[in-house]
Amino acid sequence: MIYLLTFIPEKNLQKIEILSYTWPDVEYKTFKVISYDYFIWIDSVKNAQNIRPILSAYNKITFKSIDPTDSIYLHFIKGFYVVPYWTDTVKNNLIIDSIKFFHNGNYEPFNYYTPGDTLIIVKFLSTINPNDSFRVEIYYHGITNRAGSSFGGGLDLKQNDIVYADNEPFGLRRWLPSFDLPYEKVQKLDAKIKTKIGWKTIANGKLIDSIIDGNWITYHYVESHPIAPYLIVFASSPQFTVQTQTWNYNFISMPIYHYLGPNNNSPSLYLPNQLTIFSDKYGIYPFYDEKYAEVQIFQGFFGGAMENQTNTFTIATNYEILSAHELSHHWWGDMVTCATFKDIFINESFATYSEAVYDESNLGYGDYGNNRGYMGQIHGDINRYLNYGDYNKPIYNPGPSLGDVFDGNITYSKGSAVLHALRLLFRVIYNDSATGDNKFFEALRYYGNKRKFSYARIIDFENDIKEFLNLENKDSSIGYFFNQWIFKPGHPQFQFLISKNFNGSTYDFYIKLNQNQPNNWARFKIPKYPIRIKFSDNSQIDTTINIDSLSSQTFYFNFTKEPTTLIPDYPNHYIDQTSVAIIPENEFIYIKIKDNKLKLSIPRSGNYELKIYNSSGRIVFNKNLEVNKNAIEIPLNLPKGIYFIEIRGNLTYKSKIINF
Repeated sequence: MIYLLTFIPEKNLQKIEILSYTWPDVEYKTFKVISYDYFIWIDSVKNAQNIRPILSAYNKITFKSIDPTDSIYLHFIKGFYVVPYWTDTVKNNLIIDSIKFFHNGNYEPFNYYTPGDTLIIVKFLSTINPNDSFRVEIYYHGITNRAGSSFGGGLDLKQNDIVYADNEPFGLRRWLPSFDLPYEKVQKLDAKIKTKIGWKTIANGKLIDSIIDGNWITYHYVESHPIAPYLIVFASSPQFTVQTQTWNYNFISMPIYHYLGPNNNSPSLYLPNQLTIFSDKYGIYPFYDEKYAEVQIFQGFFGGAMENQTNTFTIATNYEILSAHELSHHWWGDMVTCATFKDIFINESFATYSEAVYDESNLGYGDYGNNRGYMGQIHGDINRYLNYGDYNKPIYNPGPSLGDVFDGNITYSKGSAVLHALRLLFRVIYNDSATGDNKFFEALRYYGNKRKFSYARIIDFENDIKEFLNLENKDSSIGYFFNQWIFKPGHPQFQFLISKNFNGSTYDFYIKLNQNQPNNWARFKIPKYPIRIKFSDNSQIDTTINIDSLSSQTFYFNFTKEPTTLIPDYPNHYIDQTSVAIIPENEFIYIKIKDNKLKLSIPRSGNYELKIYNSSGRIVFNKNLEVNKNAIEIPLNLPKGIYFIEIRGNLTYKSKIINF
């Protein structure tokens, strides 16, 4: 999903205060939904409420029992309902005509309840054994009537010349009895939509046939791949004109359909190239045996686009980056779906990052201005977050409202920049940019194949990336990356303090790095963080430092010419805020440990206490020092490993050190 007008999605979402809603988690059930077989007949004439009634509808739902099952429940909003996560109300008047229950091919008695007009609970008179299949059929009619925001509002029957569904996050339950949580993918979807002759209809999957019955026509579509509930849609209009392209890729020849609204002759001509680019990067388009369609929702739509499986619904066509974003969702969102909306990173961060991936293949890696090119897209994401983002929102579970989950500056822009940072980490792990980039996309394909046509939580993505690195015999201890960038809020706020000293022949150059983030943010670890150092003769070098998750660190360089300037994060790869200041030499403590010797330079005279702790926090070395500005060398008898050093006196110092 993306918003077309601003490309900062939360800007189009009214700021509202929702304090108590909790996005549902994956829950244990004794049953699994296997398939939906639905039919809906929509009147051609509006009623007194200016709504087209649903004359008749059903959903025949096949289940499989996992454990002994004596009841099932489904989501279905029959009447009035106040949406808890948004400023929206549902004013339906849907009447259940009948419910039927079949087990072992036989109709069996049962009881059912509709508590709160939001659920259907079917209670069986006997228990169904594990692995048994059974079917519940629900027949109904009436009207769906959305109020407030049209965002994810279900079935829109109000417009003059179009009927369409828009369901994310929980709109399917507003018009179709279903298990309406994103992780509950049905394995097969059979859809029959009956409208007035002259109306063209498109739905998920492949068109099987269309049957004329007097003045009515029924379109029959089948989606043969697993599909999440919120992606189940159709659109029908007498104003559609249809254009077709063909995508050819290796052995594949697949149709691309463009359902265009009135006075529109501009389909998205970028799509064949985009399909090829993403198939090369992520693996073959997952629904190549069906279709891809671009469907213009020209009345009543919320102002952007939505990646409904095999059909992108969009308010406007032929927007290059919008087209790339929505198409990429068919890998990241449709093929692999967020398990919960707390994990929306799985969908929207990936699709936003895919805008950069597309530009890299199409234009190049650089920043070409106007947020184009790979780094142009990444810089745009970084700047949007830093300029507009709520820094105290984490990417995982950013808040209880729809505006939190679809906050464009957090879920979209920051999430995209974090995936770029993961790509940079792969370059470090493989010690080569080109190899790291190739392995990064190989890891994404590994994750995609493992979760194909299923769901994923962010922790699943993290575990799959670690598993990939293990298979590659690479260091997989990267849990810190996900914790600092995704599970915690904020970003690095680095203060660089620099000092230089001419020692008679060369220049000692000291960098003290302080991490000044609030306490509820992470202390960031960034290996091979890029810096640029400039010199008095106008030359410069690009090098790196290894930033650890410490409040303060010190780095030392020695140069034959005078350093004058430090530029952190060159050339702007990370989400960070940095400052650089020069401090006098007598404010800087320098430490180096090698060959079990501690070399120590403390520029202020006085008495100091030196403590060294092991990784368990136990003091393994303790010494009082009398300092007179001379360098000190202290022999140690410590095993190789990681230690923490603390110095207290006229100056203080804390850091992590490695004895090697």
